[in-house]
Amino acid sequence: MAEILQKAARKFCEVTGIPRYFIHQNVFETKMMFVRLNSLMPWQWARVRRWEKSGNLNVVFGCGDTRYPGWVGVDCFRGKSVDLLLDLRRRLPFHDQSVQKCYSEHFMEHLYPEEVELHLAEVNRILVSAGTYRLAVPAAVRFAQKYLEDDTNFFALAHPWEPRPFDAMRKIFSWNGEHRTIYDFSQIEYLAKRAGFSTVRECHANQSPDPALRIDRDEPQRVAETLYTEMTKA
Repeated sequence: MAEILQKAARKFCEVTGIPRYFIHQNVFETKMMFVRLNSLMPWQWARVRRWEKSGNLNVVFGCGDTRYPGWVGVDCFRGKSVDLLLDLRRRLPFHDQSVQKCYSEHFMEHLYPEEVELHLAEVNRILVSAGTYRLAVPAAVRFAQKYLEDDTNFFALAHPWEPRPFDAMRKIFSWNGEHRTIYDFSQIEYLAKRAGFSTVRECHANQSPDPALRIDRDEPQRVAETLYTEMTKA
């Protein structure tokens, strides 16, 4: 059924001249409208309150199909690992200082800059004192640096499926229009401090003072393309 709908959409775009990205974006926003309405239902709020009362609530944003044992998985798309459907561009339904730890991997690059500011402020709000948000994002600036250095070995590892280093750099910057912004550590530190976090540090894959936060994907390709940061609330 999905394949039939995709073919019909492609044909519609061919006939009308309407760009496919326009259709894709409108379909996505329509879905998000229903996700937001669903998040307002009483049973959703009841689930959130039960998690908060557990006293040990850890939240993963943009979990996708990855299950993190002991963590509540949040995403805007349904999946077997998604415990709570939310439009993460909006405010979070958790009480102040009700969450112990937060984590996201290759999620925040999908937000526009103003949405990132809201997201980080909301995470700071819901975290307990000394709570940590571990963040992994594509290391886009690293790709630009490696391109200027003509480091073909890096591109062979980080994005081996792209035919040319320039294609890999272009893809990590835009991901066919799905990436909304790029980061280096100094930008994340700046945004985190503006959101109220007291300490921000760059780190490596699965290297954290907190064993519970050593949950990064560890494939060599994923590690090569990723920037890891931890920010802690005062």
